[in-house]
Amino acid sequence: MASAATLANRWSFTDDTADSVGGNTGVLVGDASVSGGQLVLDGAPNGPGADSMGFTTPLDIGGTHGANGVTIESWYTDTGSGSWSKLFSFGNGTGGANIIFNIQQGGSGQGRVQYQGMGGEFNFGARPALSEEHYLALTISPEGLVNLYIDGAQIPVVNGATTGDGNDLSTLPSSWERIGASNWGDAGMSGSVNEFRIWDGELSAGEVSQSFALGPDSVVPE
Repeated sequence: MASAATLANRWSFTDDTADSVGGNTGVLVGDASVSGGQLVLDGAPNGPGADSMGFTTPLDIGGTHGANGVTIESWYTDTGSGSWSKLFSFGNGTGGANIIFNIQQGGSGQGRVQYQGMGGEFNFGARPALSEEHYLALTISPEGLVNLYIDGAQIPVVNGATTGDGNDLSTLPSSWERIGASNWGDAGMSGSVNEFRIWDGELSAGEVSQSFALGPDSVVPE
């Protein structure tokens, strides 16, 4: 069965930072590298200069996907990322209007998702086990409804509910877009990213489960 979502960008890091679908080649920052089919990040230094990956042209998630919603998928390994480290951060950074997946909120050892205008944010639980590959999928509707899945299972994103309600996706700024770094003075991500995808539209819970089962080398049929 065809998905209602369409794959827009795919970085597989086979040999480089090429985007095999959207043509938006990643730009390595600092000592970030591609090795063994992974984007490799060492967590240093703190802040915007952390080893990370930006993009040749702005993703502009709000402008590009505001009408249909968006799904962000990644297979990643955390080897001990520090306080407030981020797998990704898209928006305006310190301006406060962002989509962020915090690998660790503060020094709590807990994970957290942040999305512009979403009240009731809380730590969803212990961050996934270190030094093991995990799968993440984050969907946001045009109206700003947020759903998070880790290793195929849905995870609450606000206190008392699995779905968070934020601002319309189309209003998301695009001045800060990075994998592995923060626009604040936070630690960078320590670990690696095997695969990173952006879909135009929302994958369903069933499609997320299927994608997790297929793994990073296959794509849910469109």
